[in-house]
Order: sequence, then C-alpha cells, then structure tokens
Amino acid sequence: MGSFQLQGATVAQVRNGVDVAAVLAPRPYLHPLRTLGGVTLTEAGPADHPHHLGLSLAFSDVNGSNFWGGSTFTRRGPEVLPNHGRQVPSNWRFTEGTGEGTVTWFGSDGGELALEQRSYNCRMHHAADTWSLSFDSVLRPAAEVERLSVSSSAVKGRAGAGYGGIFWRFASGDTPAEVLCSEGAGTVAAHGSLSPWLMVGIRQGGKDVSVVLAQEPGNLLPWFVRTEGYAGAGPAVAWNQPATADRAHPLRLSLHALVHDGRITSNRHVEELLLHHFSSTPDRTS
Repeated sequence: MGSFQLQGATVAQVRNGVDVAAVLAPRPYLHPLRTLGGVTLTEAGPADHPHHLGLSLAFSDVNGSNFWGGSTFTRRGPEVLPNHGRQVPSNWRFTEGTGEGTVTWFGSDGGELALEQRSYNCRMHHAADTWSLSFDSVLRPAAEVERLSVSSSAVKGRAGAGYGGIFWRFASGDTPAEVLCSEGAGTVAAHGSLSPWLMVGIRQGGKDVSVVLAQEPGNLLPWFVRTEGYAGAGPAVAWNQPATADRAHPLRLSLHALVHDGRITSNRHVEELLLHHFSSTPDRTS
C-alpha cells in the first residue's frame, strides 16, 4: 500500500493483508517497522503465532467473528473455528508522513460488520535517533448493523488473556525484552496496569533499541504485555468486560510510539520524550 521514509530511511511499510490466509484473519498491518538505524522491530507471521502481523488492529471477537486469527477460546478451551473475519482497506491516500483511509470489516458470514477510518502519522522527534508514529482509528457499525460488541478470551474465562486492540508483535532479540512502565520495571508491573506509557527495550544484533508506547491522556486502557516466549504489547479494549460501539458512540482508539536507537532506562527519559511528542501532536478529537 505504501511506506514512510524519514532522513532517507524506510521506517515503516504498510501492507494491505490481501495475501494473508483466511484462518489468520486477513487485515492491513505495518511491517517491518524499523529504527532510523535500520533495526527491525516487528515480526509478521512468526512460527509461534502466525496470526501476529507486525503492528495491526485486531480483536478475538466482534459480534461473534474472530478478527485476531488462529483459535477461538471456548468453554472447551481454544479451538480453530470457521469464524474468521477480514479487514479490507480502500481509498487510502499517502502524503509525506501520513497515510489515511477506510477499512471495511467483514464478518465470518461475509457481510459488512463495521467501517473504520484509520490513519498513520510518522515524523521525526526532536530527540536524536528518534522518530514517532501515531496510529488512530474510529470504528462504527456498518449500515445494517445496529451495535458492535467487542470481547476477548479473558471475558470468556481465560485468565489474563484480555488482548485485543492495537497490538505490536515485537521482533525477537538477543536477550528477553526489557519492560518499563510508570508502575515499575518488568512484565508483572506492566501487565494489566493503567500506566500512560510502556517502554519495551530490545537488544538485536548487538544494538540496543527502545520503543515507547503511549496512550491518549485521559483515555487509558489496561496494557496487555507478554515477554515470555515472544514479546508483544498493546492497550486491551476488552480487558475484563466487553466494549460496545454504535454509530453515535464509535470506538475510538489511538496508540503512539516513539522509536529510539539506544537504551532507555528511566521514567524521566520516557516522560521527557513524551512531553515533546504530545505538545507537538495535532488534536485528533474531532
């Protein structure tokens, strides 16, 4: 679909997902995402979870259709069911640093379930060796659908599995990923927290890189964070109860990322980077 370049480096590639298998819930996604120094930060279709697609928007259950891919959690445990939906992008426009367009969500029955307006914005940060990405989404029911109900495996009884929303599958590193949030260091402190930000540090090919993920102030969701087996993170829309949307009250989601060549070890460093990002980010509440 398109790509983003900053300082002569291709930092993000936007994929339309049309070649993704139906069982993986086809959808548009960003991969690879890279630092300015060329370190790859995402994985797509890894052997351990082939339905993880770089940075994407996915839910395990929207009105009964699986938009996450892979198995569905049931009373009998995880099962692969013929209930996968798909997301199809259209009318996308790319200008310098920005991509925006429509994504139509089709349920497992093939009918239109939801319409989404989505945008990506990439730009340089004032800090050296750092760039920023904003991912914004507004999701409404399709014309023949009155209401959207977004659920998760946790809502259905699988403890700790509240994942679903804008999700980043990180590339493997030389060592396990480091995690830091406002509540403290480590996955235990971050998972399920309402920290306004989450830092994931990776060492890859002998190089230290850091990604700071941040939510919109005043609209915080619990973080789903995993570093055992693989590294992945994102705000959880249906952490312990379903989320709903109708045409008058759409589901609005945003995730900001600061991508840094180097190691970040302190809350103060993170907060200084975020202060500049949010002070220079256009208002998208309209």
